Amino acid sequence: MLKTLDVPTTSISDLKKNPGTLFKEAEDQGTGVYVLNRNTPAGIVMSVKDYEAMVKKLDQLEDLLVEKNAASRLANDSGEYYSDEEVRGKNKANASVEIDENDGWE
Repeated sequence: MLKTLDVPTTSISDLKKNPGTLFKEAEDQGTGVYVLNRNTPAGIVMSVKDYEAMVKKLDQLEDLLVEKNAASRLANDSGEYYSDEEVRGKNKANASVEIDENDGWE
């Protein structure tokens, strides 16, 4: 968590009075604005641009983590594998798959 002294802060009362100004301040500062309730952080206001950038970065980091985990598992292959039945269950295991040539993926 960021230290509240390192970023702009405001009160819930100020947020209620003029939310537009707070969104503008968050956009101008390029950081979130902590909203305090009795001097305790209650939430953060941030611009849509900053929020979308944060979500995009989080998605990229999650993808990277999945890739790194997969690479690590491949590098340390224990030789342990699972059967189709163990993964998909008895009803679907080894069932033939119908391929639709006109599904738009080819």
